[in-house]
Amino acid sequence: MPQSHQLARQITPQITSPGEHELNKLQQEFNQKTALIDQLKQELAAKHQSINLAQKRIEKELRPIIEQQLEKRVELARTLDEAYALALFSYREKEKLAALIENIAFELITNYERRDMIELHDRYAESTYKEKTTYSDEDAPDLDESIAEDEPGTEDDFESLDDYERIQADLDREMAQREQEKQNRQKSRKTKAQLAKEAQAKAELSNISKASRRVYTELAKQLHPDRELDETKRAWKEEAMKRVTQAYRHDDFFELLRLQLEFMQEQGQALHQLPEEQLQYYVKILTDQVDALKAELQDFLFGPNAGFYSRFGGTPKQMDQKFKSAREDLNRELEQLKQNLRTLQNDPQMIRVLLK
Repeated sequence: MPQSHQLARQITPQITSPGEHELNKLQQEFNQKTALIDQLKQELAAKHQSINLAQKRIEKELRPIIEQQLEKRVELARTLDEAYALALFSYREKEKLAALIENIAFELITNYERRDMIELHDRYAESTYKEKTTYSDEDAPDLDESIAEDEPGTEDDFESLDDYERIQADLDREMAQREQEKQNRQKSRKTKAQLAKEAQAKAELSNISKASRRVYTELAKQLHPDRELDETKRAWKEEAMKRVTQAYRHDDFFELLRLQLEFMQEQGQALHQLPEEQLQYYVKILTDQVDALKAELQDFLFGPNAGFYSRFGGTPKQMDQKFKSAREDLNRELEQLKQNLRTLQNDPQMIRVLLK
């Protein structure tokens, strides 16, 4: 494709007036909407790119440290298991120690797929892991509450030992938890205002779809490569038609307008030639698309990805700082976990301190 065509892909649909004539109010509004959409789309693209990069950096930079912590957590469970047989613990202390081993093993199995810990869990638990995981969602909270009531302070005491669970949960379970929360909200009873808002959103999407279909139909007729005899133009039309089809499938009315502008310029036409009635319709659809893009951006503040983006996303400089801080925190906690393990392995009496 010629370079001019490649550059045209970045054109923002704007109406320019020939000569010294000023644009009318409707034409100015069209330009404002398209400029805003272009800005919003760039912001969204940057945020999505940031999330994708953050996920890759987590795997490369943080996951190896987390895996080391995981192994140390397994070693902790096995150390406590070995200590359980020692005569230095009272009956009550052994009860607490058994509950602690059970909880650690359960977390390792459930959250980190360490199925090699099932045998250890079942050795100390009243109910096997299989029995626990067959409970209904309604029964599960009661199980957690009963553990908390029977063993007051156990979880808090262990958290004072290391922050491994918190770090792992932040990285591995945040997305799943937020998705579950979202589903729960969707299942809850909806107010009339919510229903009205959903109906309005559906109507806006329908309007965008209709407008997209209209522009798509026009462009499909104009860009049909089989009707073009010139080989260079045919190649350009084939590429343009692929982009038109992709934009249509995504209900991206703005991108269709961008492609329409590119084609009009290719044909020596200009947007100021659009009839006022058609322009009014375009402005309405562009307004709907602005609202949809703003709502999508809001998801980065309050939606399922908000916590993840806040913690790991941002500009390259911000991400570098966030990942540096995360690495330092993880390494510091790993060293603390190693030190605590050495202490417990060298002096089992320290386990009694932990249990208190």
